[in-house]
Amino acid sequence: MKIKDIEAIVVRSPEPSIASAPSSLIVKIETDEGIAGIGEGCTHSESDEASFAAKAIIERGFAPRLKGEDPLNIQKIWYKLYQYSEWYGRRGIAIYALSAIDIALWDIAGKYLHQPVHKLLGGKFRDKIRVYASLIFNMDDPESSGKEGRKYVEQGFTAVKYGWGQTWEKAFGLDADRDEEAVRIIREILGPKIDLMVDVGRMVNWSLPYAIKMAERFKKYNIYWLEEPLPQDDIEGYIMLTQKSDVWIAAGEGEYTRWGFKDWIIRRAVDVLQPDVSKAGGLSEVKRICDLAYMWNMMVVPHGFSTAINIAANLHLVASMPNASLLEFRRTESPLIYKLVKRPFEAVNGYLAIPDGEGLGIELNEDVIEEYRIDRR
Repeated sequence: MKIKDIEAIVVRSPEPSIASAPSSLIVKIETDEGIAGIGEGCTHSESDEASFAAKAIIERGFAPRLKGEDPLNIQKIWYKLYQYSEWYGRRGIAIYALSAIDIALWDIAGKYLHQPVHKLLGGKFRDKIRVYASLIFNMDDPESSGKEGRKYVEQGFTAVKYGWGQTWEKAFGLDADRDEEAVRIIREILGPKIDLMVDVGRMVNWSLPYAIKMAERFKKYNIYWLEEPLPQDDIEGYIMLTQKSDVWIAAGEGEYTRWGFKDWIIRRAVDVLQPDVSKAGGLSEVKRICDLAYMWNMMVVPHGFSTAINIAANLHLVASMPNASLLEFRRTESPLIYKLVKRPFEAVNGYLAIPDGEGLGIELNEDVIEEYRIDRR
């Protein structure tokens, strides 16, 4: 079996906020035996520039080096593309592109061998995983945010996360009193027993002293973790914040490859590590990151806030992890979540089942891809 063709597709859906990840890159890899695999690169960008850049990297750089390769040589291909792009890659857009290809290759391998991907990753430790409903703050109306989360609690979810905000001007994190009031209102609506996560995100970056003070203020609301309160490159700040805060600190969605995550892990920079399979290097690389984190007994909760392909890949990843206990499940309205696959993912009593179909276990709705595709216009 050989790789015959690679297609990189830029999709964009209407979203209320840039925080809702409107743009992504979908990759299809076809083989000469008629087996095709799908993958995704989480190329968030306000004007779709990252998606188009990743598409160019694949079409002009990666595709000529993929054609004719045996798609089952997943590790060989990973290193081939990583080394080819190291002059301009190693982090960022080139790794988005590599992530998408890697996920698609695992999908092909599973379909070829008639096995779910998690079995090829070493087998599954669990049949289901607890998920948290991942939502966006409405800072103009925190009560509506609380009621939105309550809707999922009534469906059986035991954890809810709020992040970022609708716009840069009305983001969470701009006003201490207003932020605390939002958390207070949401906690009151959700009730005391629901795990509540607070994600500052990248619309606002706090200083270390400010983050320490805010973590202390949120402590009284028993938040499960405080996510990305500092700039993503401030590893020294995260180390100090994690040491000083009684609230768990989470970060990692903006880091890439095992080399990028190494210091975060061995220096215990956070309490909760959040690699993303569609950003950090694909299933191959995030599995290695998780294995490294396991050596340091670090909690890993994979990030996932893009499309249903990301959800599927994450489910196979956490199935293969010995110590996985929680997974992000984006619940903001998006056709790339609710319509992209023919059988959308649905949580039952706050848990998602691990797919047991061949490959990733999903089938795309091609008409949805065509509706939201923007690289042919």
